[in-house]
Amino acid sequence: MAKKYENYSVGDNLFRQSSAYSAWTNDLLKKLVAGKTIIQPNESTGGHRLIESEVVYIFLSGTGQMEVIEYSNHEAGHGTNPSFGIEHKADLSISSGDIVLAEEGDYIKVKNSSDQEQLTYLRIFDSEGARK
Repeated sequence: MAKKYENYSVGDNLFRQSSAYSAWTNDLLKKLVAGKTIIQPNESTGGHRLIESEVVYIFLSGTGQMEVIEYSNHEAGHGTNPSFGIEHKADLSISSGDIVLAEEGDYIKVKNSSDQEQLTYLRIFDSEGARK
């Protein structure tokens, strides 16, 4: 059991690494998971759909774009046609200090638009959805 009020690093355990980005997670808490992602210049995450989870994205450094797609057919997905079932699509410009809230069922992809600087952000999400 963790000691209360002790400082724990989000970046202790590497969760996923590629030439495009690195992601760390810390699931020490019972109800929340904290993660950190660093995207290399002109690279992006692979994009994913939030399954049974809501996420708070907190951008710490860099600049980029965040693609958010809300689907009206959460259960059916979109099959081979990526535009099928899209209820709303947003391309957000993001930079240091921005906070984006993403809901269950949303598709999220983050791209670093800088030629030289890394894009770094934290993700805070519920642990129940993270374990699906």
